[in-house]
Amino acid sequence: MNNAFECFLVALRLGVTSFGGPVAHVGYFQQEYVEKRKWITEERFGELMALSQFIPGPGSSQLGAAIGHERAGLLGGFAAWFGFTLPSALVLLFVAMGIGSLTGGYVDGMLHGMKLVAIAVVAGAWLGMRSSLATGTRKFLIALFALAVLLLAPSPWITLMVIAVSGLVGVFILSAGELPKQVTNQKRGWGGALAMIVFFMLLFLSLRGTSNDDWRQLGGIYRAGALVFGGGHVVLPMLQETMVDGDFMTKDVFLGGYGATQAVPGPVFTFASFLGGQTQIFGGAWLGAGAAVIAVFLPGMLLLGGTMSVWGRLRGKEWAQKAVQGANAAVVGVLGVALIRMAAGGAIGGWQDALGVVVLFLILKKKLIPVWALVILAAAGGALLG
Repeated sequence: MNNAFECFLVALRLGVTSFGGPVAHVGYFQQEYVEKRKWITEERFGELMALSQFIPGPGSSQLGAAIGHERAGLLGGFAAWFGFTLPSALVLLFVAMGIGSLTGGYVDGMLHGMKLVAIAVVAGAWLGMRSSLATGTRKFLIALFALAVLLLAPSPWITLMVIAVSGLVGVFILSAGELPKQVTNQKRGWGGALAMIVFFMLLFLSLRGTSNDDWRQLGGIYRAGALVFGGGHVVLPMLQETMVDGDFMTKDVFLGGYGATQAVPGPVFTFASFLGGQTQIFGGAWLGAGAAVIAVFLPGMLLLGGTMSVWGRLRGKEWAQKAVQGANAAVVGVLGVALIRMAAGGAIGGWQDALGVVVLFLILKKKLIPVWALVILAAAGGALLG
């Protein structure tokens, strides 16, 4: 219990101070868990980081939970996840409650400023993913295939099928490159198999239609968490399908909340706290935020538990590396669809907005100021100009 509580406290501090997104989070974790506290070795840290990149889900949160599990078992893994997630989830819940209770030009202007930041952030994320995950002609064609299909037929089923088909295509047409070393000393047990059974059962249920709005939202949020390869920003188009296309909130509020997410530390997936709090799933902001956060993180954690015992063997397989590369190329197309829909769906209202997005994008690209500071400045500017 003491080790688990220690995991919570250390992760809580990281959750308050870890700005910069998943890549930066890995750096913070390495300094804290490997260099400072020496909870795990550098080699084991690298293995766990490879696992978090190999499977879908929130990479930095999965890495932190895996380290907590190494330190204090199942309870330690949960404590590490909870501590890292709690600060940003609370902040975004308060943002959702504030947006819901305030009206007027200042709030509309703030939302507009944060919306433009969100578009600039997604544009930067897409370019970064394009240069790392869709390199070469074959991967780029897979990305274009995903983009074209989803533009013509946006649907949860189609998104799932596009990623699966792209992974299968990758097995046959992509090169695995240098294969990582297999790790064969992993423990095997029924727990991992049970986690995978629960994961696929819930994924199947999330794809079934229901007339209950609360469960429709949670199903869509769970599905988004289950299909995220390539980084936290990829969760955006799948959440937009559920929350905006499902008429649970307006696009302006959705993008405003996503912009606010860039200003807080911790994982991007806590955007779900804003969504659940704003729509008040199950009739309350606190309950809705909690349910949404669990729904978006649960699939990634189930996959982590399900693959911990076999990942060392799996990641060394040539076909597995090719399949992951194909799926990663597809999510470049998935995120591209989100960017197109954001820009073409009325989010950019005129040349002034377009110019604002370009300026914000250049500031982010040049790293002139931190993202969180830029969000605050854009919100303040939007309030003054609105």
